[in-house]
Amino acid sequence: MKKSWRLLSKKTILDSRWLRVDQEECLLPNGKVIDDFYTMSQPDWVLILARTTEKKWIIESQYRHGTETISLEFPAGIINEGETPIEAAKRELQEEVAYGEGKWSFLGEFPMNPDRHRGRFFVVFADGVISKGTTCFDDTEEIDLSLLSQSELEEKIKTGEFNHPHQLAAFYVWQLKQL
Repeated sequence: MKKSWRLLSKKTILDSRWLRVDQEECLLPNGKVIDDFYTMSQPDWVLILARTTEKKWIIESQYRHGTETISLEFPAGIINEGETPIEAAKRELQEEVAYGEGKWSFLGEFPMNPDRHRGRFFVVFADGVISKGTTCFDDTEEIDLSLLSQSELEEKIKTGEFNHPHQLAAFYVWQLKQL
């Protein structure tokens, strides 16, 4: 079994509500010291694979400043303190696309990026959701809703139009659990 690194010191470089960056000094098992390894921490979040009673996938399109593009995605959002992933998923689905009800199941917990991130994302599947109520966007959100059939979603994946890595991983985890 590989040995883990030992943390010698840590200095916070940035600490905001969206992101914390730490510079860490680490001792490796081979005795080498790395004095500038940077880690990032973000709030845990939930990704919602939601399908309507008509078996249409709920897909959002919204601007993502990191890539400076409009991105196609499943609904997702930050888990508030004290919420379970399913509670957060129900709240986010209602806020972002005004859907609710249905049958909910937990599909898994995953690291955002094991190399440098200390955050996690959780995947929840909601089947048979219905339009219910109104949206309530956060200040940074402007979301358009699409309802796609399985084949339409798969085509957008094939063409690269739907290409967010966490989103793709979640969808394929769901597909594997269907086998």
